[in-house]
Amino acid sequence: MSEIQQDQGGGGKHGKKGRKKLGGNPRVDMTPMVDLAFLLLTFFVLTSNLNKSKTMEIKMPKDVKDTNTTKINDKTAVTLLLDGNKGGNIYYYEGKLDENAVLQSTTLDPKKGFRSYATGRNSPIIAEMKDLRARYKKNQLSEVVFRKEKIKIQEKFIKSSPFFIVKWGGDAKYGDIINIIDELKISDVEKYALTPITRLELTALSAKTGIRYKELDTPDPDAVITNQ
Repeated sequence: MSEIQQDQGGGGKHGKKGRKKLGGNPRVDMTPMVDLAFLLLTFFVLTSNLNKSKTMEIKMPKDVKDTNTTKINDKTAVTLLLDGNKGGNIYYYEGKLDENAVLQSTTLDPKKGFRSYATGRNSPIIAEMKDLRARYKKNQLSEVVFRKEKIKIQEKFIKSSPFFIVKWGGDAKYGDIINIIDELKISDVEKYALTPITRLELTALSAKTGIRYKELDTPDPDAVITNQ
């Protein structure tokens, strides 16, 4: 709001009453604007906290020097092989890769692809997690209790739940790995690892797909094949 200063003069030397003069410089009262600024600041601070992060968290293993690693149970191990083929196929085998192992192929189809296989292998955890999420959505559990109960379910099936090993080679890209991790998360799979493909696995994959991968031309037969 602006205010006009008014000068009520006394009529000069003779002491006579003079007329009211309108004059002076206008002055703007900024008090309401300061209140508005604080209201806007408070609004944006409160609303910004409601926005959840849309990034995906990837839990990478810690860098340890101990060579005594935990052995994975062959009955629960499932190895996924990604080569970045145009058809989007995913190849996998269960247990160890030997002369009796058979490479299976699947896709990212939500109904008949890898998700169907992963949910089938992880069905006990999925059943209990479904009930836990239903209670959480009905506000029967706090977020802290929900997380604790989720950990208990994972520990309950720690020995029987599948362990997925994601390996890449050929023309596999970072996006291919992200897609697989997304499917694992949807299937409530918490036990998985990322590691480069071996020459033996790449040879088996080449026999399955009929593609000659450039990594097979490396001179060292025992070298770990990495995607370059």
